[in-house]
Amino acid sequence: MYIEELKEDFESEGKQQSCGDLCQGPPVAWDPKRVFVGAGARALFYPTLLYNVVRNKIQSEFRWWDRVDEFVLLGAVPFPTDVLRLKALGVGGVVTLNEPYETLVPASLYHDHDIEHLVIPTRDYLFAPSYRNIYRAVEFIHGNALLGKTTYVHCKAGRGRSTTIVICYLVKYNQMIPEAAYEYVRSIRPRVLLASSQWQAVQNFYHRSKKLENNMDSSSSTILFFPAKENLEDLDDGSIVIVNESDLEGYEEISNSGETGENILAVANLACRVQFASQATISQLSCLWLRIQAGQKVLRNSRLRSMDVVDVRVC
Repeated sequence: MYIEELKEDFESEGKQQSCGDLCQGPPVAWDPKRVFVGAGARALFYPTLLYNVVRNKIQSEFRWWDRVDEFVLLGAVPFPTDVLRLKALGVGGVVTLNEPYETLVPASLYHDHDIEHLVIPTRDYLFAPSYRNIYRAVEFIHGNALLGKTTYVHCKAGRGRSTTIVICYLVKYNQMIPEAAYEYVRSIRPRVLLASSQWQAVQNFYHRSKKLENNMDSSSSTILFFPAKENLEDLDDGSIVIVNESDLEGYEEISNSGETGENILAVANLACRVQFASQATISQLSCLWLRIQAGQKVLRNSRLRSMDVVDVRVC
């Protein structure tokens, strides 16, 4: 899978000049700061890349990537020769935050090794991914983690743009606050450094995620209670409850099924008759038993009296 964000959401303060009324087509935002930084980043890409490669060769602590979570690798831009190494480490997804001129591995090479590729072009140095793109990347990492796959998150040097994504992932799915997540990542990869806009993006993602979680918890939790009689008026807010047809489906079937109702009444009537008949039969049998016992007692007494008379006559 290859996903590329072609349009970036840029949040900037202040006024932006556009030529929407003067030019045909969509309005084009003019941001001198963005243009200047973009030109500088493009000019410095290969010199800084060479600098990072040299430091990686001569300094053992200057690693190209680091494992910051069980299913997350944070690092610098990979070379084509790194794809097999990443696959051997269990990588099943790659999040690229580089612009096209910074990308060294074609998407087809990832596809050949069954690695999903999420591309979110983000300008280097002073810029951060938008909230929407951060959310997409975080869910991409989490989806791979659920499948037991590692995700490699990278920019050019693995310092700012990619670190922004990784911190947001730790904030959401490792229940860490931004400050703790930042320090944790720095303890593993000391050279990470966020620009002010990137740190603001992390804070914004954290607060919006917490707000969303609180809204979901409050809407999903239901508290059952029985209010006191004097508090019933306080609970009546005058709101209107609308019941649609789907809410009455179960009741409608019972109320409209005349045959079912008649069958239920017939069964109940039969049960009552059987119960009454059984009780009457038991009563009759009890009376008969008492009569038989009484008759036997009278017969026994009469026999005893007759024997007494015979004995008197004999004497």
